Parts: sequence; structure tokens; C-alpha cells
Amino acid sequence: MINILKRTSILLLAGLLTTQGCKEEDIIELQPEFSLDAVNNPSTLAQVEQVLDGAYANFRAADYYGSGSGTGGGAAMMPDVLSDNLYETTLTLANSRAMADWTFQQNTPQINNIYNAMYKVISVANIVLRDVDKFATPANQKTINRIKGQALTIRALAHFDLFKYFANNYDRNSTTTLALYYNKTFTVSADEKPSRVSNKVYYDELFADMTAAEPLLSDVDKAINSVSLVTRPRLSITALHVLRARVSLYAGLWAEAITAANKGIATAPALVSNQTTFSGMYNGAAAGEAIWNVQFDAGQSGPTFLVFFATNNRSYFRPALEVATIAGTTGLVQSNDIRYSAYFTPISGGLALTKYRGKGTVSDGNANFLAMKTGELYLIRAEAYGRNNQDVLGMNDLNALRTARISNYVPQVLTGAALQTAIADERRRELIGEGHRFFDLKRTTRTITRGSTCGNIALSPAGKCTLAPTAREWTFPIPEAVTNANPNMVQNPGWN
Repeated sequence: MINILKRTSILLLAGLLTTQGCKEEDIIELQPEFSLDAVNNPSTLAQVEQVLDGAYANFRAADYYGSGSGTGGGAAMMPDVLSDNLYETTLTLANSRAMADWTFQQNTPQINNIYNAMYKVISVANIVLRDVDKFATPANQKTINRIKGQALTIRALAHFDLFKYFANNYDRNSTTTLALYYNKTFTVSADEKPSRVSNKVYYDELFADMTAAEPLLSDVDKAINSVSLVTRPRLSITALHVLRARVSLYAGLWAEAITAANKGIATAPALVSNQTTFSGMYNGAAAGEAIWNVQFDAGQSGPTFLVFFATNNRSYFRPALEVATIAGTTGLVQSNDIRYSAYFTPISGGLALTKYRGKGTVSDGNANFLAMKTGELYLIRAEAYGRNNQDVLGMNDLNALRTARISNYVPQVLTGAALQTAIADERRRELIGEGHRFFDLKRTTRTITRGSTCGNIALSPAGKCTLAPTAREWTFPIPEAVTNANPNMVQNPGWN
């Protein structure tokens, strides 16, 4: 790791020791009497799997998919806060104003916390990969495949989440742009001072992990997620296809994105057009299109608190009026769209993003985060088709998704730039609050132009309304604590 591993390993062990229990078929509780042995010197394959459970538990961290009061949500709500999807309200605690206003620095705590949370997950995955093959026998090879395939997918996913924030651009073949360090071993040493690698090397490692995981997850001893439950808490072969399609889209590998999306759609649930089922994906009542959700059980908080404090109906960030309004008659998402009531709720003073307000009818913020779903696969494939000069197929996917979501939708015929604009708008509709918007704008080198609330002090304290494609703030600075400890971790351009 990046020479903060001594602290990271302590946090890791603390996380393993305090993992809370979940339903039997979901994330299994890590028993304290086993966790230290499992990390240091596992004696059984079951202990290795306990460490894998710990990797999933660490996705719930407040700066990964979880959130604190007005802070956190690095891979969940933060990309919307950083973008034009949400605006800061006068009710805010100002905990994330440096992020929302793009005034963060190398020593901003949330930058450091996001960096650490994601590398922490990687550390746990590396412990699994260090030990899992020690217990391989002909009789348990499919069990080994299931555990190892998930660990490889987790490692690739967390590295990709880091890359989106800390890489200056997403050029697949750049040998000069620096990504980060691709960590494949669990090492705790003050002498370990790794260097950042180029985008090309980093992508090579990402694709290598995903390629290695695919045959393993295709040949397992049992289903990775129980089809009888409404949760999908583990990364299956379908989730791997989603990840590969995402990475390929960012890399500009259109044919590869189409291939991965095809594989994902072939094994994913069908698109949902029913309001109850669609809303159920977010309130825990139905599986719907869920491919992978980060599971938050009772007492484990949830993903919403950066944006909406469910227990007192306080909205720190609200959807931009260009996205949705309280009347439901203007904006991208309107009341004839099943996403409107699933995602938003009118509250005093305006509309709130409430898709993760709680399970069932409870409003306590304890909800699962829907990290991968079928709708995203259609959007990835639609965009990749269009960029691969297959506009008719791209339009077919866009129409299929809109038909499922919007009442009385009339299919359209669009090509070229108009089609790509429509797909970008649909991604904004479909994926608001799901960790995509800031990166969608970054990967397509667009300017962020915040809407009508920005600059209106009666509605929002926001101080900055535009972010040019050349601005340094598209790329997070390497945290000051990291560069101080390891001079090999070169700072990103503009942050020295």
C-alpha cells in the first residue's frame, strides 16, 4: 500500500472485529474470535471467506458507499454533489461545502477519507487472494473459484473507483498520464514506498483482474446471491460484466463495452416497468433489476445522509430544478415517470432526493445502496453502440429503457450527436444519486454548468456555478498525508 498501511491495517482489523451481523444468506457476521487468525494465519477456507465478508463490510464505510451527517458517500452520493445534479440548500451543515464548491485541497479530510476507504477494501481483498489457494483441493475447487472470483472483482472495482477520482484523464493507452498504484499484495511496512503507474499499466491490471475473475465466477459451487431474497449483496458473474462494461466505456473501448453489456443483459433481471417493483429496489421491498447492492442492515447507517437526513426530513442537497421539480411537470424526471416517486419526495421548501430514506415505509436512512442494475447496462450499451457507429441499435436500447420507465412513451429516432445527448440525459435521469454524474461529465470533457439555483442566495449558499473542462478540480489531489509519507507518490498536475 501507499505507506499509510500501518494505520490502514489497524483500521482494517478494527473493521473486521466490529462487523455487524446480517441475514444468514447475506453477509455473514465475522466472529471476533476468528478474525485475527483469519487475517494473520487462516487455518481453514471458512476463515478466508470470513475475510471476504470483511471486504464487503468495508464497502459500507461512511466514505465509500455509506455516509455521515452531511459528509461521506465517496462512491454513492458525492459524485452528484460534485456535479450539476444537486444543489446545496440553506439547511446544510456545510460539512461538504469544500467538495460542493470545488475548493477542496490536499489536506481536505474527505479527500483523504475517500482514498483510505477504497484502499482499505483493496487491502482486505488482497488478504483473501494471498490465502485462498492454500486450501485448494480437487473437491473444493468450485468453492475456491467462488471466493477468489469475488475477491478479484472487489479489487478491480475499488481500484476503478479510485481511478475515477485521482486519474487526470481516462485515456486507455496513455503511458504518461499517472493513475495510482495498483496494489496486489497486502504489505504492512514503513519501507514500502510504491510509485504511481501510467494509465495504460493501471488499465492492464484492471482488465487482468477482471479476465481472471470471469472463468472463476462462471464455475462455482453455489449461487453467489440467493434468488429467493430481495438483496444482492455479493458480486456475481453478472456484476463482473457490469464492471467490465463500465471500465470499457470509460476507456473508449466501444466493442468491448458492447460485448460485456451483452453478457450482462443476458444474465441480468429484465427491465422493470412496474412502479411498486421499481420503488422496491430502493426501499428493500423487491429485487427488481438489482445486480449488486451494498447491504446496510439494522444499525449500519446507510447511503443517504450526505444528501438527506431521513430521521428529521432535512435536505442538505436537493435535486437541481433542471432534473426534477415539486410540481413534476418540468425537468428531466417528471411525474409520469416511475423514477419520479421512487427517487423524490416533496418536503417543506421543495423536493428531496429520498430514494434511500429507509426500508419499507420507515424513514430512518437505513437502506441498501443499489450499485449495479439492469438499466445501467442498457445505457452503457446504447452509448457504446452510438459511439461505434451503430445508432439504430443504440436508439433501440434507449427506447427500451424509456418505454419501461415513462408512461405512454413514444419511441424516438435519433442519430449522431443528438443521440449521445439523449443518452447523457437519460443517464442523468436513471442514475441520479447512484455515483455517476461527475464522472460522466469528466470522461466526456464537458463543462459543469449549475442551474438556476446557483447564485440565488435565498435558495443555496453555493459559491461556484461552473467548472471548465481544464480545471484542476476534476482530478482529486493525492492526499497530503500520503505525499508526506511517500515522496514517490507524485502529486497531480496543478496541486503542487
